[in-house]
Amino acid sequence: MRRTLTLLLAATLIAAYAAIAARGAVITPVIRTATKAGHPTHPVWYHDDVAIRIGSRLVLAWNAAGGSVRARTWNLARSRWSATATTVSGTKLDCRCTDSTGANPNRHDVPTVFSDPAGRVYAIYGGGTASHTGDQTGPFFRAAATTGPPKTWGPQQRLSIPGAMYDVEVARDNHGVNHLIGQQGDNANGAGSLLYVRVPPGTSSTPGDPRPAQVLVKGGRDPNACAWQAAPGCDIFVIGRLVSGPADLAQPTTPTPLFLTWGWTEKNLSGTCGDPAGFCDHGLYFAESFDGGTHWVNADATASIDITSEQISYDDPRFVVIRPAKNVGLFKAIAATGHYPGTPWIAYQPRADMGTGKVDVTKRKGSSWAAPTVIDRSRPWNNHLVFRAYADGRLVLWSDIAQTGRHARELAQWTLAPARGSWRSKRLSVGANWFLTGRPAGALEVLVWRAPWTSGRSRVRFALLKEPS
Repeated sequence: MRRTLTLLLAATLIAAYAAIAARGAVITPVIRTATKAGHPTHPVWYHDDVAIRIGSRLVLAWNAAGGSVRARTWNLARSRWSATATTVSGTKLDCRCTDSTGANPNRHDVPTVFSDPAGRVYAIYGGGTASHTGDQTGPFFRAAATTGPPKTWGPQQRLSIPGAMYDVEVARDNHGVNHLIGQQGDNANGAGSLLYVRVPPGTSSTPGDPRPAQVLVKGGRDPNACAWQAAPGCDIFVIGRLVSGPADLAQPTTPTPLFLTWGWTEKNLSGTCGDPAGFCDHGLYFAESFDGGTHWVNADATASIDITSEQISYDDPRFVVIRPAKNVGLFKAIAATGHYPGTPWIAYQPRADMGTGKVDVTKRKGSSWAAPTVIDRSRPWNNHLVFRAYADGRLVLWSDIAQTGRHARELAQWTLAPARGSWRSKRLSVGANWFLTGRPAGALEVLVWRAPWTSGRSRVRFALLKEPS
């Protein structure tokens, strides 16, 4: 009898452990708070790079309550703050107005911070406010006064981009050039094109200066879009992600490749455009550059665009990964593995607008794309994604999960090891969270998110993660 009970108990434990493995173990990383006075809704945003590592320091920035951008430096070696937060912005970021959504556009003022090889930090921010004030150009740009962790900032510039640029992501190549992409605000050509800005490296005494913006993927006003309307014509919004690939070790003067993915959204970004197809976010596209961002080619190298004289059309079929007749959610991510020129991987969420989203990953295979791998269909996914490739070829994808319900206090993590053919999942217990974003910080990954708010202010929290085993 005792042996029978022992066997039953063992079987029960095995079944329980199998169930835990199937849905992923839950781990609790160390969580830290950067501020308790963030913007009430958008202190950070999912593809704005709000953190950058400088030696043994980590600089974090956020969109603050009260109409400013703030930054603070964390000492990685001592696990403590190096100093109190400083104000980056030199302008009150509040137009006291509303945009087409009925909200204050300063939700688009979230900063992106980056550095050059000399160790100088730069910040670009305030695109939402800039698009509705003064001559309606922007965003604002500022370089730290000295190299190293910023204590004071140099003069603030206002970039002369009509409609401004916001939702900015950055990738630095092996020459120290920072490549920025962001969405263009409303202007004479409509809102929504994907813009591209280069920032060459500075020196220990002189900061780099942004080059003029170029249209990389043309969206904006299209008189033939939204054909289902009584009177066709609407804005097309291009949402892109960018990553720098591996360097060519045999030719160090060759720039690292730039890999770009995007999709497009018709009329607005609210998910309620009115298209009878039942969704607003269309397709998945890819382009790459091997000359530092001037020429962009498709996956099979049959199309090449020189953006000094033309732009990629948002729906150019030569660059398609998934046809625009298919719904691919707004939130996607890209990473690159291997030796030069590298293998790009794209994570995306098909049917996300339709309440049946899943998380898929595809990679380039020769001159085409591999059949997607479904890594999670446990819930209707439509969430913010962070994608990281490590030096050993391991891939890790993170996502926030839900704003309510039993997973509202968790992040999802999926890992693919080179020697393993399947993805493994875990959950990170981090407390209530929204708008996940992330950035490599050397061997670490810094994940940042908006945490709960009180009295019109939200918290910004972060975790520093080691490479998962």
